[in-house]
Amino acid sequence: MSGTRKKLAIILGVLVVIAVLAGQSIWTAVQMISAASGFEARSAAVRQGALLETVSAPGFVEPIAKVDISAQVSARITLLPFREGDLVKKGDVVVQLDDRNLKAGLESTIARRDGERARLEAERARIEGPMQSLENSKRIRERQQKLFETGDVARQALEDATVRVDELGASIAAMRKNISALESSLAAGEAEIERVRQELSYATMRAPIDGAITRLNAEVGELVVVGTMNNAGTVIMTIADLGRMRMRSQVSESDIAKVVEGQPAEIFINAFPGRSFRGVVEEVALQRTATGMQSAAAATQGSGTFKVDVSIDSEGVRIFSGLAANVDIAIKEHRGLLVLTQAVVERKRDELPLALSDSPAFTASQRVVPIIFRDVDGIATATAVRLGASSLTETIVESGLEVGQLVVVGPYKTLEQLKGGEVLRTDEVPTGSAAPKSELSVKVSG
Repeated sequence: MSGTRKKLAIILGVLVVIAVLAGQSIWTAVQMISAASGFEARSAAVRQGALLETVSAPGFVEPIAKVDISAQVSARITLLPFREGDLVKKGDVVVQLDDRNLKAGLESTIARRDGERARLEAERARIEGPMQSLENSKRIRERQQKLFETGDVARQALEDATVRVDELGASIAAMRKNISALESSLAAGEAEIERVRQELSYATMRAPIDGAITRLNAEVGELVVVGTMNNAGTVIMTIADLGRMRMRSQVSESDIAKVVEGQPAEIFINAFPGRSFRGVVEEVALQRTATGMQSAAAATQGSGTFKVDVSIDSEGVRIFSGLAANVDIAIKEHRGLLVLTQAVVERKRDELPLALSDSPAFTASQRVVPIIFRDVDGIATATAVRLGASSLTETIVESGLEVGQLVVVGPYKTLEQLKGGEVLRTDEVPTGSAAPKSELSVKVSG
């Protein structure tokens, strides 16, 4: 039995060897056929162009002009002529509160003011008599003084006249103080009337700007209250000018030093897939957004953010408030020779031909190097390149290529198999066809 098993094992081993050799022969034949017919490839021309280095940041969209209509007096709502989404003009009545108590308070205040005015007029009339008596008493005292000096009257008569003058003077001084107090009370009454009139005007709320009612928080019959230091007042509605929008973004602290006012930007709003909006940096915050312990932790970890406001050119599109968005802020332009990023492949340096691995385009420390396969009369030619700034779509080549040369840009399977010298069956990609429609969408790395 053992001899039979050995024979079977030998037969199986021979069959396996034959299968492996047959498979290799078939694979070699396939490769030879493929090489003979050429590798399917796409090529594109090297072009002169520019990449814009950008800083990206998330955020949300909001109107530049937005007003919360809050209660300044506590009262019930009696009229809401507009609903959420309606357009209003500056000066339109948007909220009417019950003003009956305010009107009654105004009438009461006016009545008190009028009473104080009557008292003041009466007091001014009453002081006239004592003032005339005072003048008469002063003349009597002068006569008594002369008679006393000639010895015609006793000292008592002079002293009685002097006392009379002093009494009348004190009485008049007291009456003048009372008049002054009444005048102050009257002024306070006038001020109180103005205050109540102002409160009465708060019962009728008008739109401070042209815009749309983006939020309505109350209904007719509800009681609105005035805010205090610890409790927010009732926000009845929000009016926003949706024609002038901005994006409030949060830029990482590692990038904030590169961002300045006036830089162009491109905004991508999630609600509008496939399109972007132009913008300009309007304001850059000088202080980190995070506060307290969060700020301390962010400072330690270098993960804080700064608020950057970017105006949006809506191009007539109605953009809703609060939409999530992302912005690319252009901070620097890079000019040079551009190739599609997918044309760049990496190879281990020690696996390349000596003439290629010793190219001055590579630094001595590079172990994995970038190369590009040029399409030279239908033959794949490996070329050493030095790369500059790059994006998801295009890369700047600092050396190794010239304008107009064709480079292989795909498919990926072909690029992985190329080593140099292969025959190519190429379809040329029009120059710039794979480039982004807007240069601001380029995100530069490196």
